[in-house]
Amino acid sequence: MTIKRYIYTLIAALILAGCSQEKNTIVNRSYHNLTARYNGFFNGRLALQDAHNAMQEAYVEDFTQRIPIFISSNKEVVQPVYPQLERAITKTSMVVDRHSMDISGKEYCSWIDDTWLVMGEAQFLKGEYIQAKQIFDFTKRKYPDPKTKQISYLYLGRIFMEEERYERAGDQFRKLSLEDGFPEKMLGELYAVKTDFYLRQNRIDDAIEQLEKSIAFTKKRQVKTRRIFLLAQLNKEIGEGAVSSDLYAEVIKRNPDYEMSFYAKINRALAYEVTGGNSQEIKDILFKMIKDDKNADYLDQIYYALAELELKEGNEEQGVAYLHLATKKSVMNGNAKGLAYYRLAEIYFAKPAYAVAQTYYDSTVAFLSTEHPDYDVILARANSLTQMMRDISIVETEDSLQAFALLPEKEQEKLIERRIEDYIQAEKDAERQKELAELQNQSAKFSQNDQFNKNMKSGDWYFYNPGAIGFGASEFKKIWGGNRKNEDDWRRTDKTSNAPLLIADEETILEEDTIDGADDPKNPNFYKKSIPNTDEKMKRSHALIIEALYDLGLVYKEQMNDYPPAAETFEELISRYDTSKYHVTSHYQLYLMYAEMGNPSKSEYHKNQILTKYPNSDYAQVILNPNFAASDKVKDEEVEKLYQESYAYFEQGFYRNAYELVTLGLEKYPNSSFLPQFKFLEALCLGYIDSEARMIAELETVKSKYAGSEVGKEADEILQYFKNGKSFGNELAKTNEKIEAEEAKASMEKYTYDIGASHNFILLVPDTMDLEALKRKVSDFNRKYFSTKGFKTSMIMLKDAKAMVIVSNVGYATKAIDYYTTFKGASEFKKLIENGNSAFVISYDNYAQFYKDQNVDAYQMFFDENYLKGK
Repeated sequence: MTIKRYIYTLIAALILAGCSQEKNTIVNRSYHNLTARYNGFFNGRLALQDAHNAMQEAYVEDFTQRIPIFISSNKEVVQPVYPQLERAITKTSMVVDRHSMDISGKEYCSWIDDTWLVMGEAQFLKGEYIQAKQIFDFTKRKYPDPKTKQISYLYLGRIFMEEERYERAGDQFRKLSLEDGFPEKMLGELYAVKTDFYLRQNRIDDAIEQLEKSIAFTKKRQVKTRRIFLLAQLNKEIGEGAVSSDLYAEVIKRNPDYEMSFYAKINRALAYEVTGGNSQEIKDILFKMIKDDKNADYLDQIYYALAELELKEGNEEQGVAYLHLATKKSVMNGNAKGLAYYRLAEIYFAKPAYAVAQTYYDSTVAFLSTEHPDYDVILARANSLTQMMRDISIVETEDSLQAFALLPEKEQEKLIERRIEDYIQAEKDAERQKELAELQNQSAKFSQNDQFNKNMKSGDWYFYNPGAIGFGASEFKKIWGGNRKNEDDWRRTDKTSNAPLLIADEETILEEDTIDGADDPKNPNFYKKSIPNTDEKMKRSHALIIEALYDLGLVYKEQMNDYPPAAETFEELISRYDTSKYHVTSHYQLYLMYAEMGNPSKSEYHKNQILTKYPNSDYAQVILNPNFAASDKVKDEEVEKLYQESYAYFEQGFYRNAYELVTLGLEKYPNSSFLPQFKFLEALCLGYIDSEARMIAELETVKSKYAGSEVGKEADEILQYFKNGKSFGNELAKTNEKIEAEEAKASMEKYTYDIGASHNFILLVPDTMDLEALKRKVSDFNRKYFSTKGFKTSMIMLKDAKAMVIVSNVGYATKAIDYYTTFKGASEFKKLIENGNSAFVISYDNYAQFYKDQNVDAYQMFFDENYLKGK
């Protein structure tokens, strides 16, 4: 027994001796190396690998966009694995703390440098760039191992990339080489990082070069296949369609997962070049995909790819047919449907067949993602075409109504009776369509009856053959069918009305509009009210035609840049009417256009018309003296005064008066320095006296033409307002909104934005909740996602039946926002956030002010403006 006690005592002494981190003995080194490697380091690296695996499993690839080289670059992908990363940091911290043998400046535990690298990577993935940088700065200086230094340089470069300090990142990458100890097995990763480096700077050619090297050194089959897919995408972007097609073929041969294989086949078809050979092989693959039941939800994209092949080979008719199939087969991906409509819109716009193009641009706007790079251009063109169709509709409607007014009364009554019968039948057809659509689980909100009602109530009554619009309308009827039942569009809200343009006083209401049945399409009075059967109505009808013709000419000229139909429209205005307020302007437009079109005789004719009939007009003066407006200082003072008067009218709500002065300014001083201001004010006026769509179209023109100027920026701000779903509304609502905004702004000014200050996280909830349970839930969240931070959770009651959960000192602004986004993305709080409970971060100084006045709306506005918009 004595001997046994002695042995046990000796073993215990040896173990205790081995625990020492300050003595460089073989026992100590063996103990700390063994424990560091197989305990803390092993578990830390395992937790880090668990994080990578979890990200990979949860990640959903979007193959319709350029795929990222690293999925961890997306914060939303990383946040769910914070617990694993925290565990990796905790485990490796314990290794460094308990097993480092740093004696006289030298580390004798062989696994400490590797442990630091694991910890640094975990910090990097979490976005803790300051801490990660400190670690890698330390490891590159402290440890002589070339591999440790090289990996440290690699991650320092990645940190600088995240901070968009590309010169510093490049400095780090230039230090990496095999000769200096960079691990050969990590070369694929190195070149992938360099690919990311160039992609972030939009240096596609350089990125392709690095990605090719990365693929050559990448061993893992799945990773390699994914990088080949990205390489194919990049080659397509730079116009190397043949190379891209071959790369997609290689992806397919590598037998990737179903979705990647599907998109490789689709993208191969889209990358095909006519000069590259026979397309039949690709078509056969696509036809085979159509027959596969697994692709039922992707038929729209297959037909789109087939359409592109046909269009590239010059087979427009077949290509258009496939695009129609793409729109009809779209069941999941609204953006794919939007792309098909966009392609159709481009085809018909190029003909030009504006009537058909307009319907397709409307559909494009309804379905295409607002993130599409061409979305603003598409929206502006859609609005311009809607404006054009409105003008054409007004002219044709008023022409048909004037002709109808000359018919005998009995014939008028017969036609009206027939129209009512058609309307009733259309209602019945629409109801049947709606029932059928409901049975098929499809939305019927844009049924024929809805659209028909909308048109009828806006006075859009046609007594003409749709084919009269020309090629566009006949093509439209051929494609869509004469009745246009169960329409695809007619999802869009048509904000461009067929109401009178810029004539009559704003308060004018025709007597017939107030008689019984004037708003009922089943009542004859609904139709009779539009017939110009009095001198006053006939005069109004002609005024509408004049306004529409002039506006249509401007749309063709300025927005479509299509001079022949613009000239034809201005000529029609001049020939149809002996005089109008637009005659001299129309002559001037024709004088300029014919000169640009290379028709000097017609240009000279209209020039002489101006000089002969309107010798005292400013247009005549401009023709005789091109520097007329710019050279006269008095004129500059006059134009400024005119603009101020226009703006004063606008501010007081007299929009028509303002518009008339703006129009006068544009006509008299077309070259003045106030031209941008006049065009901007013109757009705003049209928003009130015509439509929001008209205003948006004009503002898009102002934004584009005067980009970079104050006027251009202001136009863009207003456009952003409307793109966020806003509209004019009534004046009272706007006034109240303005007052509330001013009050909130005044309260906001009490707060200051300090990026370096410490912040608290705040969650506001009703005081009727189980507050103790919520507090425990928040504490559990902190332990799960931020276990190394030691955050403290508390609760304070507020006024208005509110309670405030506080997580103290979550860091400076960047770290605080990281906490905020992680909290909002956590599944355990999803319902709480969706129910409208406010959550934000707040600096210590602002917290004191907030607790004092407890104005949640004011601070929420301040938070949104300063933190969420990336200040």
